[in-house]
Amino acid sequence: RAGLAYPVVAKPDIGWRGYGCRLVEDRAALAAYLDAFPDGADLLLQEFVPHHGEAGVFYVRRPGAARGEITSLTFRYYPFVVGNGRSTLEALIRANPRLARKARLLLREHRARLAEVPAAGETVRLALVGSNRVGGLYVDATRRVTPALAARFDAIAAALPEFHYGRFDVRFADAERFAAGEDFVVIEINGAGAEAIEVWDPEWRLVDVYRRLFRQQSLMFSIAAANRARGFAPMPVRDLVRLQRRQYRLNSAYPPSA
Repeated sequence: RAGLAYPVVAKPDIGWRGYGCRLVEDRAALAAYLDAFPDGADLLLQEFVPHHGEAGVFYVRRPGAARGEITSLTFRYYPFVVGNGRSTLEALIRANPRLARKARLLLREHRARLAEVPAAGETVRLALVGSNRVGGLYVDATRRVTPALAARFDAIAAALPEFHYGRFDVRFADAERFAAGEDFVVIEINGAGAEAIEVWDPEWRLVDVYRRLFRQQSLMFSIAAANRARGFAPMPVRDLVRLQRRQYRLNSAYPPSA
């Protein structure tokens, strides 16, 4: 009824770091995914966006302000290896310094292909998601924010009632057109629990990481205080703890991600 065609992306509605996110190729694969999905949990089916470019756009708009700002932009790169025509997929994974730390997860996910020998120059993508949980690489690209991109996200956020703080995850085909605010697709919106993922850029110094995280939390608390002054009631702590525990339980119960 939604007009989706295979392949589609199946993912939990309450998700974190790509847990439970899979590319579903056909009806049989969807049935298997649904069978493995925890009872009582909501899931989403999304159009698969094949663009290779992915970014996290952190957006903040204070209550009452006409415009917001993009406080950070981070490019996300999927884990991959490049064949040399001699080494097996398993050997390529183990030889990659970054991926070797995630070898247990990646070798389990690709166990049916480990003996394959990719051709010289062939790029083998190892995950559907770009999370650093599976070996993805994050690169701070905040310097590439343009007025056109900021205006585009102002318009998107304005269509979301009371959206003041969070991260849009997007995919795009061309970085220059994306910077111009064109030709990209929002694949996910993360709210108060969202990370400013540029802090995972390996080039960042630890002191700058903590400075950025404290600034992020300060912004969130100041927006929350402004909303309380407008009459919004905060969630009781016991409810917050209950929801957090539920999320942890669900993360361990979701089907394996790809």
